[in-house]
Formats: sequence, C-alpha cells, structure tokens
Amino acid sequence: MMNDMVLRQVEVVRAITLQKLESITEDVADIMPKGFNNTIRWNVGHILIVQDQLASNFVGLPQQLSQEFITLFGNRTRPSEWQVEPPTLQTLSYELKKQTAYIKESLENRLQEKATKPFVRLGFKMETIGEILAFSLHHEGMHTGVIYAIQRAIEGSNN
Repeated sequence: MMNDMVLRQVEVVRAITLQKLESITEDVADIMPKGFNNTIRWNVGHILIVQDQLASNFVGLPQQLSQEFITLFGNRTRPSEWQVEPPTLQTLSYELKKQTAYIKESLENRLQEKATKPFVRLGFKMETIGEILAFSLHHEGMHTGVIYAIQRAIEGSNN
C-alpha cells in the first residue's frame, strides 16, 4: 500500500514537471533573469541528473544518463560554463518520461529495502530506498517551483 502511494506521487510530481515543461519554448529556456542562478533548461536537466544519481549511488541501479548530462546539470554547474550544446527541451521531456517508467519498474517492490548507503541531508539520515525516493520528490518539486518563478520573471520583463 505504502509503495503504491509513493510510486503514485512519483507519477504526480513528474506529471506536474512535464506539464510545466510543455509551456516552455526553446527561446526562453536559456534566459537567466536577474536574481536567478540558472535557467529553466538547467533546472529540468538537474532534476533528471539528481534522480539518476540517487538511483545509482544509493540504490545500486546502473546510471541511465550520460556523463555529458552530469557535466551540464550536476551540482555547482552553470549554463554560462557549458562547452557543449545542451539537450533540447524535447529530449529532456523524453528523458523525464523514460526515467519515470524506469523508476517505477525498478523500484516498485524495493521501497522498504535498505539503501546501499544512507543518504544524509541537514543531519537527517534516510536509510531506505523509499525514504530517498520521497526526498527526491521534494527536490523535484523545489526545482519545478524555480522553473515557474523563472518563467514568471521572464514574462514579467517582457511586459
């Protein structure tokens, strides 16, 4: 029952992210409004890479995204330092959908299992796969909120 609820939340949170992404065009995806550290494209890619890294580093699943994704969207990266062309929004959307299916399929009966190592944030230790997956939903929601804010800032500067 609990597994079903958590996996349903994975679907819901990802659907919200994808719905927002559908309202973004390529021409605004790389605008960085004043007061923001990154762009919409970076935030979408970062959601992908963090979910992938949590699954590989703490669950033991094989990494699904290329090293190029880590270089572009990992922690402490920024679009102003990109040396390669980033993926299109269409590619990012495809990867988000693919990742959702992969997570559900790979983890559906494993949420109560101990992670390969604990995940610790602000002194809080998360020891099960389910706890780490639930944390990843917070992370995704936070970055989706930033995407909303960046889009509003861009639209506001065009009025």
